[in-house]
Order: sequence, then C-alpha cells, then structure tokens
Amino acid sequence: MANAQTTQELADIREIRRLVERYAYAMDRRNTDLMRTCFIPDADLSYFGGLKQFDGNSFADSLVPSLAPFKTVNHSISSIRIEVDGDDATGDLHIFATMMLADSPSVIVRGVHVVDGYVRTADGWKVAKRRHAPFLQYEAPLTDIDFPGVGGINP
Repeated sequence: MANAQTTQELADIREIRRLVERYAYAMDRRNTDLMRTCFIPDADLSYFGGLKQFDGNSFADSLVPSLAPFKTVNHSISSIRIEVDGDDATGDLHIFATMMLADSPSVIVRGVHVVDGYVRTADGWKVAKRRHAPFLQYEAPLTDIDFPGVGGINP
C-alpha cells in the first residue's frame, strides 16, 4: 500500500503532466489566456537555445503573433520525466511541433528538448523556468490526404 507522501507525489506528477498538456493545447488553439495560466508571471523562459528570452506574461502575449506564419500547428509531448521535491519540481521532455505553413504547401516538423522548473502556487503547478532547445527540424511538401478505396481530400 502506498504511503501518503507517495500518493501526493503521484497526484503532483499528474497535475504537472496536465500543465504540460495545457501548454501544448494553448499553443495549438492559439489561446493567449490559457497560455497565461501555464506560467508564473515572472517566469524565466529561454527559447530556441537561448535566442529568445521571455517572462510568463510576455511569452503568452507573443503567442498569436509568433504562430501567424502557420495555418495549423500541433504540439505532441514525449519522453517526459517529472521529479517532485515538495513545492518544487523539474521536468525533462521532448515536444514535437508539426506546423503547416500558411503560404506554402509544406509542413515543418521541429523536435525540441525542454527542461522545466515548476513551482506549486495557490492556483496549482506553474512553469517557473524553461529551457527550450530545438534538436531537429525538417520541412516537407504536403500531399493530398488519401484513404485507399475511399478517396481523399486536399488540405
């Protein structure tokens, strides 16, 4: 039988995973208000291997303009590891962003290594620190969606 501390740690890990999922959902839906709920206001955020620095609010405010070149985006999370230590936690994960260009029939896929620091707040877990470093990217042409024997559609 799990003790109370283990049960609390499992609940914290679940809440942090939901936070990371909320971040991806906010990106994909271009939802600035939802994105703002992911970070403490003065978060220390380093994106693109240190090329861009943000706090939590400025990152949320930059969300919609930064995605303007893309018709659709999809952020998928993988290889996630979360360690909880009281009211602090760390996360190490990969995010794969698939982005369909708005002005070209092509898609960009980018793999990013993310290292996070989380803090427990009165409103739940939030990102306090993030290091975002792309490790792969490619661009490929789009093809028609085809369902063999049924037909397809052109995105």
